[in-house]
Order: sequence, then structure tokens, then C-alpha cells
Amino acid sequence: MNEGQSDRGIQDIQTLVRYYLRAVILPGDIVVDATAGRGKDTLFLARCVGASGRVFSFDIQDEAILSTRELLKEYGLSARVELVNTCHSEMAKYIPIEKIKAIVFNLGYLPGSESKVATQAQTTVKALTEALKLLKETGVMVITVYRGHDGALEESEAITNFLSRLPKKEFSVLQGIYLNQGEQSPYWLMIQKNRGKTNESPPAKKNSGTDNQ
Repeated sequence: MNEGQSDRGIQDIQTLVRYYLRAVILPGDIVVDATAGRGKDTLFLARCVGASGRVFSFDIQDEAILSTRELLKEYGLSARVELVNTCHSEMAKYIPIEKIKAIVFNLGYLPGSESKVATQAQTTVKALTEALKLLKETGVMVITVYRGHDGALEESEAITNFLSRLPKKEFSVLQGIYLNQGEQSPYWLMIQKNRGKTNESPPAKKNSGTDNQ
């Protein structure tokens, strides 16, 4: 089994997310991992974009950048990725083009780390705001929200409030949540940047009175 794949089905919160991203991301696309962590999402994205694509991967922690760099080197995919050691709320400063096909957020803290650093409501909402501007038409953003750490419920509420106010003609927002695992179980959100207008039915033509009855 390849790194980043799971045989646990939907017991793994990432399963459906990755099926979707594999269908959306094409060779040559530009994508963003907004939370590099241990590098699994960055590695996954690097495979999706192929040799002609590009991944921008962000993390505020040195340990995360180091882990991600080592994983990419192990699989020979370092050349496809630009690692940026800064907060994801600053991503717009480092991405030169507003034609991003996909952006991935995996919120929470660095797995296996003793650090108490975790994503926070204020910077996460700022990062989401910047990320939506960078998406190309029909581009997608996927957010996995973990709710077991300090400040997680506040962050989750802030994200929900922000995304629920997005104009429906400009963005489509979908949520996937476990119904049988309690209030602190993880969930995912998918946001698509629409083509300006939703597919609405054209207005019905007025009856001129000349049609056959």
C-alpha cells in the first residue's frame, strides 16, 4: 500500500476526501497543502500533480517542515514541492498566481509532537479567506477539522460561521460528519469555487396565446 492510503475505509476521515481530490487534481496543476504536518498530505498532492505540477506546502513549525522534507526525499518527490516555514494565514505572500486547483487544510496539532502548538480560530479563518481568493474557477478546498485539542471547538465554530455565510452562487460548501462518534469527532468540509453562477433553470417563456391547446 502506498504512503497516505488507508485500508480502513470511511473509518479513516481522509478516505472520501482523497478519492475526490484524485478525481479533481490533474498532472500539471498547482495545489496547496496549508498544513504540512508530517508530510502525508504534501506527498499525496505531489503524486497527484505529477512531474509538471507544483505543490506549495506551509507549516509554522520547524519540526513539521523537516518531517515533510524527509518524507518527500524518501519518495523522490522533493522537486515538485516548495516548503514554506510560515503560518498558513500568510500564504498569499508566497504563491505567485491565483490559479490554484486545490487547497488542503488538516487542522489541529502536529501528530507525535510534544509541542502544544495547534491551529487557532483567528489565523485559520484568515487563512481560509486568503485561500478562497487563490482558487481558480471550479477549484476546490478541503478542510479536515479535528476537535479534540484546546481551542478546537472555538476554531470549529468560527469556521462554520465563516463558511455558512459564503454566497451560494460563488461557492458550494459540503460537510461530511460522523453521526455516531460524539461531538468531538473529526469532520470534513469541501468548498468549490463556482463559475460565477449556479446552474439555474432559465425563466419560463410567457405564453403568447398562439400555442395550440
